[in-house]
Amino acid sequence: MTKLKKIFILLNLFLFFSSCGYTPIFSKKDVNFSIESIEFFGDRDVKEKISHELSSYKNKPNKEKKVSLIINSSKKINVASKNSKGEAQTNKINIDASVKIILSENNFLVKSFSKSSIYTVIDRKSEQKLIENKLTENLSSEIALQIIFEILKNTK
Repeated sequence: MTKLKKIFILLNLFLFFSSCGYTPIFSKKDVNFSIESIEFFGDRDVKEKISHELSSYKNKPNKEKKVSLIINSSKKINVASKNSKGEAQTNKINIDASVKIILSENNFLVKSFSKSSIYTVIDRKSEQKLIENKLTENLSSEIALQIIFEILKNTK
């Protein structure tokens, strides 16, 4: 009897968890907007990554809301800390983006997004550049997600 009870409980748990109704937040079919155009100004590396992240939302047919974006981005790398000799030990990379979201002809909003990260300085310049590129990619991707959240919030 206990074996039958365990099987019954496991079967119920399986059915409960398999039909919980989970849907991803960024499910493309549930998004009610399409990005018609994106204008970029500023840093080229940041532009490429943000553009890549937003490309899946561009020119979607049969969407209720049409949105245009004007993005001005910048990337700055500063020394965060130095050792006793005055040499840089850690750097801080900061990516800023000012985004104008045009929802309709007379309706727009301007938002600023900023992401930063601190990393250790490495003697080899090639490895240092790889780290900076990866951080730029990750931070730009986070900003692109924030832009999508902002559009979603204002098109509902």
